[in-house]
Amino acid sequence: MSISERKEREKESRRQEILKAAQRVFFRNGFEKTAMEMVAEECQLAKGTLYRYFKSKEELYVSLVQDGIEILDKMIVRELQKPLSAEEKLLAAVKAHFDFTQLYHEHFMVFKMIDVGALSGKVDQEKLDAIQRARATAFERMKNVVAEAIKRGEFKTKHRPQEIVMMLWASSFGAIMMCGEKCQQFEMFKEVDAEKFVMRIARGLIESFKTANVAEEPLSHRASPVRTKKTDKVSEVENEVNI
Repeated sequence: MSISERKEREKESRRQEILKAAQRVFFRNGFEKTAMEMVAEECQLAKGTLYRYFKSKEELYVSLVQDGIEILDKMIVRELQKPLSAEEKLLAAVKAHFDFTQLYHEHFMVFKMIDVGALSGKVDQEKLDAIQRARATAFERMKNVVAEAIKRGEFKTKHRPQEIVMMLWASSFGAIMMCGEKCQQFEMFKEVDAEKFVMRIARGLIESFKTANVAEEPLSHRASPVRTKKTDKVSEVENEVNI
């Protein structure tokens, strides 16, 4: 082994030690109450040495998200691979997502921070993009389940598979958020069983996909049709404005 190869291995080994120490600190204190000094102390390094590996607390935290993505993906894959109907698979995937938010709350919190752009400018965008692409794999797997269900006639909906998963994912995520700590101030949510609430919404939505409901407008951005005064015929609105 060359000197450069040995140094690279030592550098990667040190990086993994830092990540393990950071995980203990973050999960013990939460993101907001954690400082780089605390991580440096946990792994017995000078703060300057720590900054040679991670330029900010946010970047260090995001690096831990990769573990969370793998955990969630494995939980969902395990359910989707079972010999179940499409409805049962989708419900099981929603349940896996809910369980993840409860068992791995810190990972879930950083997902939310990324979604609202709280880490933009503080972490390399390439790293954030890679995380979002990895998270999208679960979306694609669920979309394939829906496509097969439509092909078999199990779902008779006019919605496209992607739209179905988007609605299911959004409603589940919204239900989880509404049952979170910050929403407990609302009297109506104080006594709600979060898991039952999430699963009831998911079950009702999936039930609606079994019928041949009325086709909706595509969810993609499109120019709105308008009627002209002279011909009263539908024409497309131009995206350009002639001055």
